[in-house]
Amino acid sequence: MRHVILFVHGMGTKPYTLPAAFQRGITEAFARGVREAGHRAPPAEALAWREAPWADVVQPDQNALKRRLDVRGKLREFMVSSLGDVVAYAKLPYPPDKYGQIQRRFAEAMRAIAEEAAARATTPTRLTIISHSLGSVIASDGVYELQQSGQFPTQLALVNFFTMGSPIALFGLRYGLEHFTKPIRPKIWVNFFYPEDLVGYPLKPLNAAYHQAVDEDLRLAPAWASAGLWRGITRLAIAQVPLLRSLESHSWYFSDRRVSRRIGELLAQQWRS
Repeated sequence: MRHVILFVHGMGTKPYTLPAAFQRGITEAFARGVREAGHRAPPAEALAWREAPWADVVQPDQNALKRRLDVRGKLREFMVSSLGDVVAYAKLPYPPDKYGQIQRRFAEAMRAIAEEAAARATTPTRLTIISHSLGSVIASDGVYELQQSGQFPTQLALVNFFTMGSPIALFGLRYGLEHFTKPIRPKIWVNFFYPEDLVGYPLKPLNAAYHQAVDEDLRLAPAWASAGLWRGITRLAIAQVPLLRSLESHSWYFSDRRVSRRIGELLAQQWRS
């Protein structure tokens, strides 16, 4: 059965699209898992990749702010590009409602996938969402709003939700932890995080609702492991500088083989089920 994978990028300046090496790592782990289970190699179209880009909604104002304030230096760039996204992603009762604009982008991506699924199959198409950083919040909000409004496409079945370096736990502060009790309920939710990552946190300890909704908080330690020899050596050097390690590790998920392997193997397990 065909499986659609929707990628929602995170905050900052990159990557806006799913890195080719990360996609390839997932695809290879998936194909290997299918073969090891005794099945024939899956067809090339077994996994269909889609994206829900949203950066262009917030980028113009960020670029203007950088010019007006003459923003320079890595830390200031990080503050404007990354925390600026978080600040912009807020519901407003007046324009420009960037929250609404971003959510419309997500809904449009879901609608396009649903229309394609309806033309190909009579049963719901399996959907996996892979999200990074603020993208995990956007995807979670998007699924929740579609479900609450009764507009979640009936042609899709949300099977997996993979979050990498997710700040969802921090957004609990906006509502109060005891009121932050309505997570989405995919069949499987795996949350990847580095203990060094300033943005990504575990989710199961939040409260009873998240403990039940999230299947696994996968702590990736040490952060420099499983990234290939030379990249691993570079990360090991970075790991010796705490602040640099905390900033850089937020983007390491895409080249961490533990992440791509876990996702690919899980997709393989679901291939014939």
